Amino acid sequence: MTFDKDAFVKAAREAVGSPQPTKAVRALLEETIAQTDPQAIIDSIPLGDEEEIMLFEDEHASIWFCRFDPSVVLPPHEHKMNVHIGVLRGGEKNILYRREAGTLKHIKTKTVNPGEVLSLGSDGIHAVTADGDEPSYALHVYEGPLMQIKRSLFDWESGEEIEFTMENFYAMQKPSAEFSVG
Repeated sequence: MTFDKDAFVKAAREAVGSPQPTKAVRALLEETIAQTDPQAIIDSIPLGDEEEIMLFEDEHASIWFCRFDPSVVLPPHEHKMNVHIGVLRGGEKNILYRREAGTLKHIKTKTVNPGEVLSLGSDGIHAVTADGDEPSYALHVYEGPLMQIKRSLFDWESGEEIEFTMENFYAMQKPSAEFSVG
């Protein structure tokens, strides 16, 4: 089955606006991934050198297409809203944290494989990379305006909150060879 990006965006916006948005968005992602050739979805989004492409954002929803490289670990960050991640190809490794006494405590690491969906709550904090040797590709649906809110990154060692800016985000990335969960 082919992928209609505009139809997906419309359906995701409706799901986010439903009485049970978490359930509706998860169901949409699961159905989309199960019924659509993942490569058709990937091919429909011209990434170029970009790793993350915003497909849509308004005051209720943000919809992104994300490609994560296995050689880089993105820094711990929060979204301050529910997010649903539907993986198309490769594994997306989510290193999950909790704030505890002003520091970050590693809770667990969850790899989301192709065809799977992971939902993180509004209090979720994670670092992200691709699992294995190949990039991961996924659709991310946020229950809110991701780029319009103030949110934080967290220092790898101290857990100190740092303003989320794209400059800080890129500066805090780590080569995966230097990363260890502690």
